[in-house]
Formats: sequence, C-alpha cells, structure tokens
Amino acid sequence: MEFINYILTSILSYFIAGVIHELGHIFVGLANGWKFWLLVIGPLGIKADDNDKIKFYFEKNIALWGGVGGTIPKTANKNNIKIWSKVLLGGPLASIIMGIIFLPIGVMMDNLFLILLGAMALGMGIVSGLPLPLKTGILFVDGKRWYRLSHGGQEADEEIALFNIVEHINTGGKYSSIKLSSIEALINSKEVGIQYYGYYSKYQYYKELKEEVEMIEAFEKMENIKSEVPKAIVVDCKID
Repeated sequence: MEFINYILTSILSYFIAGVIHELGHIFVGLANGWKFWLLVIGPLGIKADDNDKIKFYFEKNIALWGGVGGTIPKTANKNNIKIWSKVLLGGPLASIIMGIIFLPIGVMMDNLFLILLGAMALGMGIVSGLPLPLKTGILFVDGKRWYRLSHGGQEADEEIALFNIVEHINTGGKYSSIKLSSIEALINSKEVGIQYYGYYSKYQYYKELKEEVEMIEAFEKMENIKSEVPKAIVVDCKID
C-alpha cells in the first residue's frame, strides 16, 4: 500500500509540476500581449477556439503528452520573435522557482508530497532550461531552442521557421500561404526530424496548390528518410 501511495504521489507531483512549467510559458506570453492558445498535460488539453472561447478536449497526439503551453501573437510584427525567446525561458524559470520554494519546505516538514513536488519541478526546470540536445517530439527542450535562436545562423532560421509554421497552421492558416523560404529552412536542417517536417510542409503546400509533380517529389523525399525519423514525428505528419 505504501508503494502504491508513493507511485500515485509521484504521478500527481509530476502532473502539477508540468502544469506550472507550461503556465510559466503562458504567463510570459500573456504578459507581453499575446493571447492564450493551448495547454496540454498528458492526454488532457485546453484550447482556445477561433472565437477565443476555451474548450476542454482529449489530446490524441502522444507526442504532446509531455506538456505543451502556448500563447500566440494577436498581430504579426517584428517583435514577436524577441517575445518568443522570453516565452521559451518562462517555463524553466517557473519550474526552478517552484522547486526552490517547495523542496526546502517539504524537507523541513518531512512531507513526501512537497519533497517530490519541489524535486520534480527543480529537475524539470534545470533539464529544460539548459541548452541540452534533448527533444520532445520534433522540438528541442526550451533551453536548447533559446540557445539555437539566440546564436543566429541556420539553427536560428530553423527555429524561426518552426515558430512561424506551427503557429500559422494551428491558428487556422493554410500551408499554401506559408513562405517557401520557411519550409526550405527546415529542409536544410541537419536534424532529420526537422527535415521530415519540412518535406511534410512542402507536400501540404503543393497539395493545396494542386501542383502534383512537386507534391509527389516532396512525398518521395519524406519516404527516403522516414526510417530515420522518430515514430512520433511520422505519426504527427500523417498523410491521408
């Protein structure tokens, strides 16, 4: 019974720590004038619809179960990338602050729940905040993405392209209205998962334009590297 209690307490602590981490991202976005878009923890999701009304739903994409917290710009402007670099660090910072508060309190009170909550939050903040080459699906952890973005060059181009494409599509935009330069930035990546997403975007781009030759070419490129791509990315980029 004690072991089961420990497991359940660990799961609850992880869930709460994950929520606080994602709320850190969301808070920084809202503080900079963006609007709420999405919050996913495990299979549970909260999303704003086209009319900014909040709805609860079951997230089927397992690649997102690790946690996603998102805000989106209200308008397109040149400051959005600077704001986004702050949003990236909002999650790790919230986790570290939470860990610093709850871990000592838990130790002093000899409270298992608070100890686990503080330890998990602190660990989550440190791991996600450092520029480690770790990924959650197609994306690197927050600290690595911030590092890639802030150091310019091809990696920064990839991060900016990912930001533009993902935000555009998930807010009702069409692939055919995406700039091809953004798609090409992904295709030129050294990361095979990012390349795959680039070819998938290119496939959808030409599919909407009904340009069959270019569409088939993009599909064949996807097939050539498919075996090297994590299954979660392949599933997320499913072609009907």
